[in-house]
Amino acid sequence: MAAFRPRMESRRDGIEVVDGWRRTGASGCVELWRANCASGASGDYVSQDPRLFVVLEPLAAPMAFREAGRQVAVSTGSGFSFVPAGVRLSSRFAGATSILHLDVHLSAEWLREMIGEDGALTEPRLMASDERALSLARMLAAECASATPLPPLYGDSLTAALISAAMGATVPVARKRSGLPKRKLDAAIGYIEAHCGRPIRLQELADLTGMTQSHFSHAFKAATGVPPHRWQMQARIRKAQELLTRSDASLTEIAAETGFSDQPHFTRVFRQIIGRTPAAWRDASS
Repeated sequence: MAAFRPRMESRRDGIEVVDGWRRTGASGCVELWRANCASGASGDYVSQDPRLFVVLEPLAAPMAFREAGRQVAVSTGSGFSFVPAGVRLSSRFAGATSILHLDVHLSAEWLREMIGEDGALTEPRLMASDERALSLARMLAAECASATPLPPLYGDSLTAALISAAMGATVPVARKRSGLPKRKLDAAIGYIEAHCGRPIRLQELADLTGMTQSHFSHAFKAATGVPPHRWQMQARIRKAQELLTRSDASLTEIAAETGFSDQPHFTRVFRQIIGRTPAAWRDASS
């Protein structure tokens, strides 16, 4: 499954990027940027793909947006803007400020599948404010910047939830134990268990079950009580427990085999789920 590549053209004047992070998937790309902006700093941006621009922290000076040569919004607070594909948007800062923001670049096909409204894809929505959407955006930003990120299923689920909240989409709510037919649930669980040691994208499970990402994520949690990324993490820990009891492999080797970034990450997650460290659990089980 090919990773999505943003197709953005930009021009910046007086804006200095000081930090940047990125995570990509088949349905889009999430970029987290921190920049310092001089008084009068400006930027001009246009992308061939729709995107969501989220200001995560209040600004020290007003930021004005211009579209087609006219001012369309001014803000100093946190908020999100949906920018359709091909829409050129300019920004200008009335004073010096720093800015921390997300750029969520999206596949138009994936977005159309998510919200099911072609009209909503052509209308800009600038600096809207919704606490649920902003909370999801901050969680996605934290995951994007994390040195030990969770499985991609987590970031994919957060992205889908953020888009649903920001675009006002109605997400089908699955009923407990009935939202996902047993055949599809068994197929999804089997797939996660078989591939738990590698990154799994939410789109893989959606394709497997013939559902949208958002619908699958909600239905899976309704049927199992946990989101897909949590099931994958638990599957990794179950596999690690088998290795701890049936082999003499070191904790570092087990961490690598079960998909963790390193042994400290493995130990931390194992303790969170099992209640003790892998070494202590191995000793108690021997």
